[in-house]
Amino acid sequence: MQLRPPAIRGRATREPARATTVEPGTTNHHGQTVVRKAGRAADDLAGQSIYILRCKGCGHEYGEAGIRVHQRKCPKCDGGKAGLPVPEPEPTLFG
Repeated sequence: MQLRPPAIRGRATREPARATTVEPGTTNHHGQTVVRKAGRAADDLAGQSIYILRCKGCGHEYGEAGIRVHQRKCPKCDGGKAGLPVPEPEPTLFG
């Protein structure tokens, strides 16, 4: 009789999937590009982080919860609803 190690199954051994719509540099179908993660949570949606978006048309930057990034339109030039305020970047070790 030959023994084999048990097969490891399930998600416990893998990293959780990350949505590609919130990766910096990704642009949605309305021309809104993800610039960066803002580093704080959305007040109105539990478990959602705020991301900074930039309009390819006019360059306007605004914040939005990650779950809404894929459908956002620019509030300045495309008739989208007002975005969340852009928080100041978190200080880093080197300034």
